[in-house]
Amino acid sequence: MIGEKQAKTDLGKIKIHIKAIRSISAIATMEVEGVLRIYSGAVGRLLEILGKDKNAAAIKVDLKETNEVGIAVSIVVEYGQDLPRVANNVQENIKHSVEKMTGLNPVAIDVKVKSVERRTK
Repeated sequence: MIGEKQAKTDLGKIKIHIKAIRSISAIATMEVEGVLRIYSGAVGRLLEILGKDKNAAAIKVDLKETNEVGIAVSIVVEYGQDLPRVANNVQENIKHSVEKMTGLNPVAIDVKVKSVERRTK
């Protein structure tokens, strides 16, 4: 795994850091109807307390030497939703967003439904 994707242009270098791919994936995940939140667990809560990126515990990005990327995300889904449909929509939205914004090819997007909860008002 590498920490960033680099490309050269006539004007210089372009670097896309793994954190940017993680951020794109987080936003794309939260855009999907039925997703309550990204599940980061105890490690995510600790990272948040320390002022770090809590998504680092919840979204794994495996950037290959080629233009391929693997992504794994853990989510909490709203009670009453069709879990496979929500997970598939997360996969599709991440794929579309990462391709569009980075030019990378997501070859694997694993979605783990960690919990189901009622939406609080």
